[in-house]
Amino acid sequence: MEINLLHLKAAQQNRSAAHRSDHSSTQRIHPSIWQYDYLTLNALASDIAVLLQDARRELSVSQRQSIDIGCNTSPYREDLEKLGFVVQTLDLDLSNGADFEGTVEETGLPDACADLLICTQVLEHCSEPWKAAPEMFRVLRTGGLILASVPHVWFYHPHPDDNWRFTPEGVFRLFNAAGFETTKMLLQGGSVLSLFQIINFCIFGLLGRAGAPVFVCLNVFGSVLDRLFPNPLFPINIAILARKPPTA
Repeated sequence: MEINLLHLKAAQQNRSAAHRSDHSSTQRIHPSIWQYDYLTLNALASDIAVLLQDARRELSVSQRQSIDIGCNTSPYREDLEKLGFVVQTLDLDLSNGADFEGTVEETGLPDACADLLICTQVLEHCSEPWKAAPEMFRVLRTGGLILASVPHVWFYHPHPDDNWRFTPEGVFRLFNAAGFETTKMLLQGGSVLSLFQIINFCIFGLLGRAGAPVFVCLNVFGSVLDRLFPNPLFPINIAILARKPPTA
């Protein structure tokens, strides 16, 4: 199938804009079962909550400065503040409430200014993620943690660009090469969940939000069957918690 990349990107940017307008920060961490992307968001939110609890246990009470990179207001702000973290955010511009302006490859932040970095569903949009990991390493204080997540299976969503998909081994290598020590890696869903999520994508492409009754059925069956038949070879998403070693 021959494609015009510019036309495809323009069409998907329009669809992505509608997608983002339907997803508030609350919907990211408490998705409705009527949503076509419930399976991914629910699995991701559950694992992010686990990793945030791990981060609180691993960091001392004096290590509570966090920065959410690649978001305007941080969907995890409430959870972070409940855990005692001070939350600031960084995004491409300041127009929607971010505290700092920059990219994940060039944050513009000073050296060793944060104890915890959050970078969820951002690295696939980077031009050069192999530069992003060292930049986040630089921004972290020694002993600090990064909590990052990336898609293994997802539709093309160029806002502004969509460049990469990741495997568990690739995520490990990316952060290990930058000097991080992996503390924990969690895979969101398995082959069954990924299959049901892809079916939801297809139905959403045909029916849009009118497919909500179908999404509910697929979300329920997909969640149950994925627990009954776990298979980590085809996860929908990957999340990692990694430390900047005290000797760095």
